[in-house]
Amino acid sequence: MFLNKFKPLTLTTTSTAIIYSRFYSATNKPPKHIFNLSQNIYDKPLRRVLFNVPGSDRRKIDKAIALSDKIDSIVLDLEDGVAINMKQQARDMIRESVVKDSFGKSELLVRINSVDSGLLESDIEALTPVHNYIDGLVIPKVEHPEQLRYITYLLRNQFGEQGASKLKFLGCIESAAGIVNLRDICRYNEKLFVGTSHSHSKSQLDALVFASEDYCADTGITRTPQATELLFARSSVVNHAIANGLQAIDMVCIDFKNHETLQKETREGIQLGFHGKQAIHPNQIDIICDSFRPSKEKFEFASKIVEQNDHHQSIGKGAFEVDGKMIDMPMVKWARNILSIESFYPPREN
Repeated sequence: MFLNKFKPLTLTTTSTAIIYSRFYSATNKPPKHIFNLSQNIYDKPLRRVLFNVPGSDRRKIDKAIALSDKIDSIVLDLEDGVAINMKQQARDMIRESVVKDSFGKSELLVRINSVDSGLLESDIEALTPVHNYIDGLVIPKVEHPEQLRYITYLLRNQFGEQGASKLKFLGCIESAAGIVNLRDICRYNEKLFVGTSHSHSKSQLDALVFASEDYCADTGITRTPQATELLFARSSVVNHAIANGLQAIDMVCIDFKNHETLQKETREGIQLGFHGKQAIHPNQIDIICDSFRPSKEKFEFASKIVEQNDHHQSIGKGAFEVDGKMIDMPMVKWARNILSIESFYPPREN
């Protein structure tokens, strides 16, 4: 079709629907939420706290297990938290622990070494006998979708297709290259099985994790207590994660003895849209969890909105007033998200 270069093509709602229907016939329907993947996030379990534990330190593993009723995700680390000469000991200890120990309701993750470290293949080999005990992998230094594709193929060769596909990926964004390539990283699976029977396989990527200190080291950014220099990177991670139906996990507060700093960082992360935060010390756990719970006032306001929306929808009214504020569908969506988060907490006392 020839288009006059002086007359831009415009698509009406009708023409857009026609084009859309040509791509997706009645026998090839698009997946649910194809245009609004952000709502998939609220179907996922909470990851308010991603607690990192060196895989070579038995005492710290035991401490994490003792606190597992408070921790959403425990990460047994094989990467930066383990010295080079302790890597094999960490592999052995993790392999023993995931079978022998009970991690309660906590999601159990293992942070492997990066693709270019020369250590990844040994990590995967060590986990092969116990992969069914693990919920997912934290993948460090993700800069390109090919890294995730390589890990996927490696897992399938070692664990088998069924064993590999059940593992969730949490990709760590730690560099300028990682930020620049976020769009392709989030969609790495689109070219994963092209030409095979698995060309529409579901992505294993479940969350993005922002690693601030590594990012600063890579870019030369000067780290400050205000963290304004990280606003672009943090917002980029959040927006790409949410646009692709992924959770976004915020940076570690390295000043772990300063509770005021941790509270400030966590509140700012929540304001930016993060769904959780990394922790490195047990004293950080309660503060982070409490910060992510909606306030009593916010919860009660959201409850009113959802309750009154049901009533007004039944009588044909799309907009209505609650506590002096005009409410329409975006506010209803916000309220439902608040109630979804609240549902993971124990009932409030009157």
